[in-house]
Amino acid sequence: MSGEARRVAVALVIATLGLAALAVVGLPAFYESFLYLIFSWIALATSWAILSGYAGYFSFGHGAFFGAGMYTTAALTSALGVPFLVTLLVAGALAGLLGLGIGAVVFRVKRLRGELFGLLTLAITFVLATIVLNTGIDGGPGVYLSGVPMPRVLASPTGTLYLLGLALAVATVGAAYAIARSRLGLGLYAIHDDEDVAEVQGVPTLSYKLVAFGLSAGIAGIAGGIHAMYVSYVTVGETFSITVT
Repeated sequence: MSGEARRVAVALVIATLGLAALAVVGLPAFYESFLYLIFSWIALATSWAILSGYAGYFSFGHGAFFGAGMYTTAALTSALGVPFLVTLLVAGALAGLLGLGIGAVVFRVKRLRGELFGLLTLAITFVLATIVLNTGIDGGPGVYLSGVPMPRVLASPTGTLYLLGLALAVATVGAAYAIARSRLGLGLYAIHDDEDVAEVQGVPTLSYKLVAFGLSAGIAGIAGGIHAMYVSYVTVGETFSITVT
C-alpha cells in the first residue's frame, strides 16, 4: 500500500469511528435520520460514478437497481419473514445480476453509447416498475414493512439505520477509491477517453464494463434494501421515480 493510499485509509477509519461514535452517544432521532439520508445518497452517487463517471457510460437507470433492492427487501421480509440484514445481501446480488444481464446485452452493441445508452437505461426503470406493479410483488397497494423487526444494533431503529447507511457509504467510497487506483480503474478511464483505442491497445473493455456495471448496480441494490426499511412503506410510484436518478 502506497503512502497516499495509507493516508486515505486512515482518514476513512477515523471519520467512520468518529461518526459511529455520534450514534453510540445518542443523537436525536431527527439528526440520525437526516444523516442517514446523506450517507445513503453518498453511496448511491458514488456507486453511479463507478460506471458512469469512470467509464463515461452515462446511465439514467440507476433508480431501477435502487428500486430492485427496495422491493427485494420488502418482499422477502414482509411475505417470507427473511431477516432484514440477510435480505440486503440478496438485494445487492439481484441488483448486481440485473446490471450484469443488461450490460451483457447492451455492451455488445457498439452503437448503444452516449445518448442511446442513457435513454435505454431510463427505459429499464419504467419496464421494471411496470413488471412490479402488475405482479404479486406489489399488485398496486404497495408493501408495508411497519411490522418487520429491526435488528437492534443500537437502542433506536434510527440509530441502526444511521450505522448501516454510514457503513455502506464508507465501503462504497473506499471501493471507488481502490478501483480508481487499480488496473480496472485505468481501463475504465481509457474507455472513457476513447473506447475503440482502448480496445485496440488490449484493454478488455467488455469485461471491465460488466464488472463496473455489476458492482455499481449491486451497491445501489443494497442502498435500496436499507431504504425500504427506512420508509417502511414501499410503492412503485415513489421507488422508481425519475427523481432518484
